Amino acid sequence: MLRRAQLAAVPLLAFGLFCAAAAQVTMSAPATTADPGGYSITQSRAVGSGPTMLAIGGMWPTPCAPTFETAKLAGADLRVDARTMLGLCANQPTPFSIEVNPALALGLPELAAGIYHVSFYAANGAQAEPRLRAFSLIDTTHAATPFTPETGFWWTTSTEHGGGRNVFSLELQGSQLSAALLSYDRDGRGNWQFGTAQLDGRVAHIPLIQLAGGSDPLAAVSTVPRGEAGLMLDLEFHSNALATAWLSRSGSGENAALQLQTMQLVRLPFEDAGDGSAWQGDWILLADEKSPPQRLRLSRVPVQDADRFRLADAAVGVTLDCQLETQNEELPPTRCTAVRSDGSVLGRFDAVAITRMDGTRADGAAVHLVRVSP
Repeated sequence: MLRRAQLAAVPLLAFGLFCAAAAQVTMSAPATTADPGGYSITQSRAVGSGPTMLAIGGMWPTPCAPTFETAKLAGADLRVDARTMLGLCANQPTPFSIEVNPALALGLPELAAGIYHVSFYAANGAQAEPRLRAFSLIDTTHAATPFTPETGFWWTTSTEHGGGRNVFSLELQGSQLSAALLSYDRDGRGNWQFGTAQLDGRVAHIPLIQLAGGSDPLAAVSTVPRGEAGLMLDLEFHSNALATAWLSRSGSGENAALQLQTMQLVRLPFEDAGDGSAWQGDWILLADEKSPPQRLRLSRVPVQDADRFRLADAAVGVTLDCQLETQNEELPPTRCTAVRSDGSVLGRFDAVAITRMDGTRADGAAVHLVRVSP
């Protein structure tokens, strides 16, 4: 199996060229920010403290627009169904919109605070099978994210799609999240897509574009590429280094279903580092303004347990114990705990990445570990 370092080496040069070309591309290409298939799901909230509402719309293939039918909730998966009951309608795309109060449709007093994966299914006829038309994430918590997605390469786990991997490059500047997908097209050729959007709490909805019409990097005369609509990327972050991604695109034909693929993304070192060696180095421990920053030089300490690794700064008497995911060795540590030599806990970190860890102290105050050198 190819290691992460080998996989990264292939797309790095092309990714750099892609970014350079993206800076030149004319962004006036049509439909570069439209959802696949022309359908969309947006979240709104009524004036005051009213309920969360969903606005669903797009271009229906006939003038016989669908109307709301049912809503179903399974865990965090919210499905909304609509149907057109009329037949023999002209083949003429027509705008339509549906507004849904999901709590009312589900018979609930209100929709619990959380992140929901919303799928819109619609059937074109009284007896027709409903088809997936749109997908989106909604966050009803409206809370600030408790962690910061780490900038760098994120990988799909090797257990997905028979061991094949996709590579994402993510960068967060303020609340603006940029994403690049380094993958392949239907013919197996390298394909790189790029997009940017606001990170809203823990979710982002990013229309990707792909470039076409550019020139070879060694060509005597260069041409400016054009942007073409690519895939739609929805992201839900679970920690600094763990996320779920949904990639979608419209199928062929006016009445085709939306194609949707779910994958787990992790931010990990290029080399396997289950022994914790990738987290060795100098770190700064930060708490509130009353506690001065503390510099730690963490070195790996051998342990017998296969489900954890330990780092320590013997000079200041601080140990960092990190718990690994035993069911999937590719996932980042699920949590790390910093302990003084007297046994007192400095902080428990449940958002662990390569260069940053975020957590809380026993008194509930936020605490952070930030890497300053390898």
